[in-house]
Amino acid sequence: MEVKENKVDIGGKSVYYISYERGNMRNFILLHDSTTTSNSWAGIDALRKIGQWGFNVYAPDFPGFGNSEANDSYNFGSSPSKGALFIKDFAESLFLSSINVVGPSVSAGVALKSLIDYPELINSSIIIGGLGVDHILNELNRIDKPVLILWGSRDNVVPVSHGLRYHDLIPSSTFVKINGAGHCVQIEKPDIFFNNIKKFITNL
Repeated sequence: MEVKENKVDIGGKSVYYISYERGNMRNFILLHDSTTTSNSWAGIDALRKIGQWGFNVYAPDFPGFGNSEANDSYNFGSSPSKGALFIKDFAESLFLSSINVVGPSVSAGVALKSLIDYPELINSSIIIGGLGVDHILNELNRIDKPVLILWGSRDNVVPVSHGLRYHDLIPSSTFVKINGAGHCVQIEKPDIFFNNIKKFITNL
């Protein structure tokens, strides 16, 4: 079984994604931040590693990034709601349900907003050094599904105190501080990142 490159039409525009499919009903969607693409996940072999736990794994390029065509309807940088809509439309185009969303940095707001807006579709969200969450602070208490908050102890982009605040606002969340890691825990400490994801998913 291999990681595959794919394209799908969403809203009249081409969206590029990579996937590792097991053919079951349990799914992961891996988002990227504003400075990377789906390749950031390929670089740490995330699709295969998570897929081998029994999941289908998808890592799309957001519209306007990487190999995906731009589409103002999904401009996640300006609105977590638009990013969440993209997740919904991407999932529906591939007939996905029972989804766990991973959102690093600025896509953390998108991952949490998808849980708020589409709870029937999203099982859990995992955020890493979350940016973009401040836009939806007053909505976080609506979340009642599992959320894992990962934060590097040396994050100099978003202080750890932000992660602790989000943890306080989301009763169903778990907070884990990764010692020695900066803003990109998944890149800097991949083994610890995967161990925390696996533990979180196993306990759902």
